[in-house]
Amino acid sequence: MFLSLPLKFLIAIALGAVIGLERQAHHQEEKDAESKRLQKFDLGSPGGLRTFAIVAAIGAIVGLLSINSYCYIGAIIASAVIILLCSYYIIDGWLTKSTGMTTELCVLYVFIIGFLVMTEILPIQVTIALTVVLLALLAFKEKFKLLAIGIKKSELQGFLSFAIIALVILPFLPNKSYFLTDIPGLSTIFGAYDINLGALAKLEILNPFKLWFIVALVTGIDVFGYILSKIFGQKSGIYLTSMLGGFVSSTSTTQSLAQQSKKNLKINTLVSAAIFANMTSFLQMFVLIAPLNGTWLVKITPTLLTILLAALLVGIFYLYLGKKKTIEKRAGAEIETKELKIFSLAPALKFALLLISIKAITKFCLAFFGTKGFLFSSVIASFSGMDAIIINLAEMVNKTITFQTALLTFLCVNATNLLSKTVYSFIQGKREFAWKLALAMLFIIATSFVGYLFL
Repeated sequence: MFLSLPLKFLIAIALGAVIGLERQAHHQEEKDAESKRLQKFDLGSPGGLRTFAIVAAIGAIVGLLSINSYCYIGAIIASAVIILLCSYYIIDGWLTKSTGMTTELCVLYVFIIGFLVMTEILPIQVTIALTVVLLALLAFKEKFKLLAIGIKKSELQGFLSFAIIALVILPFLPNKSYFLTDIPGLSTIFGAYDINLGALAKLEILNPFKLWFIVALVTGIDVFGYILSKIFGQKSGIYLTSMLGGFVSSTSTTQSLAQQSKKNLKINTLVSAAIFANMTSFLQMFVLIAPLNGTWLVKITPTLLTILLAALLVGIFYLYLGKKKTIEKRAGAEIETKELKIFSLAPALKFALLLISIKAITKFCLAFFGTKGFLFSSVIASFSGMDAIIINLAEMVNKTITFQTALLTFLCVNATNLLSKTVYSFIQGKREFAWKLALAMLFIIATSFVGYLFL
């Protein structure tokens, strides 16, 4: 991006000033919280809005000198800034007995930002994005601190497992499709028995990279939902907690709410929370489908939006009924929410095997029994969850199945999945909860099929 020299200076100063404003506000809050602290031993903050803006301008000047062959002058100025900053940190740490250096690092960061803006070593957009990320880290400091304090060993292991899945294993897997005939010795065995593979010869078994990318995507969604639940807390309210739970596992969340209906009189509130949890799971489909088949996502978007709208309306309806009853009758125990658990490597491997099995079975049924066989096998497989089916459809649509077949399969699978949650509710929950949830699910299912009728 080509920018004039004055504009670069303005951008650098503005970015520095914004960070300085945040630091100044933060330091003022600390002073208010520690009003009894002896101020004679407190050097105060390394600076606020003006200081950070000046540091950013100095960084821009050093960048200007470096691109105009005055590197030695720029190096002297940069060294002076670093020495001054280190001196402040040492003296302040000695007087206040504090070892925190967040603000000092921010000053250095702002200096580098000014340098980057002027030299454009990184695109301006990237530099601005890095500034926004820093501001987010500073603004949500307390949330991240609570997250770090409350982290358990099992959670740390979960994050490391995800890092292994996404960053260690995935980049080294071959992006190549393997078919049934690629299995060593299989063609020889079938040939010995004079068996013609026919359509099965072109049956793709797996693509290691694509398969593991899907595993990383699904587990990444789980980790994201878990982090949100930790940041906002389990006591943030039943609706927010249920929606976060639905983003990870709508089935588990619905079962948890059904179990609570046996000991809680706020049935309408629980039903509304269960509907919102399932509504959130449909938002997850956008994330699942987008990287795999953007074209199909565009075509299926009206159907997804119709389902989301239907779920939102029926959820609000039960929410209204729940509030009305709460006003009329202040009875009922406190609503509890099931604590979410971060994933481990074993479930990720099980999901990979499940996905391979579903892909193989549905393709086998498609080859030998046609569209009806594919539809039936997909519906049966949906009892194990929606994710694997949706991924399978996204990969096959417009390749081995038509858009119309994919949409019909999706609607049938969705209907089966929603009805199965209703069955779980009858088994695990109160009858009133189960019947109200069943009516809501039937409304969502009926609405989802409306769009298909007009194809």
